[in-house]
Amino acid sequence: MASSVKEQKLLGDVKLTSPLYEYWISPQNDENEIKRLSKLNPDSPASGLFKSEPYKWENLYQSIVKEIIKGDHDSIKGLKVLLDMLNEKERLKTLDLFNEYKILNSDLLSKLREREISKAPTKKNWARFARILLAIFTNPYEIEVKRKKAHLYEQTGMGIYTLRKLLGNISKKN
Repeated sequence: MASSVKEQKLLGDVKLTSPLYEYWISPQNDENEIKRLSKLNPDSPASGLFKSEPYKWENLYQSIVKEIIKGDHDSIKGLKVLLDMLNEKERLKTLDLFNEYKILNSDLLSKLREREISKAPTKKNWARFARILLAIFTNPYEIEVKRKKAHLYEQTGMGIYTLRKLLGNISKKN
């Protein structure tokens, strides 16, 4: 397999590792919401993001994992913060899925298994920041939010998702 083909497969498998994968393909009813919230680590200082903004959490998750796959190992710290928002069972399950899908190598997995998040500053990467911000507003991961869209980025993301689906259906008819 050529490197770019292998990388594309890895990038496609990232969504399958997400703790929210089943939530996004569900009806997102109250029962699904309770199941999603059961994955939360209430002791994480940043758990509010996972609790209140699952769309943003998912975009950050997929974007950061993809940055790591493409070689940006400075993004490990961001992924550790996201994984810290999960209870221990879900965090370990996600790490196991990275291994199962061969998304991250054993060295990176070892770093992620360490609970401590470095307080050392990381270098600023404005291009990465812009890519992630753009992803949050444009929904490249085709995340379908079926519950109330409370934030502008959820509304724009769903608008673009709906437009993509419509254009995809139109092109299939031609």
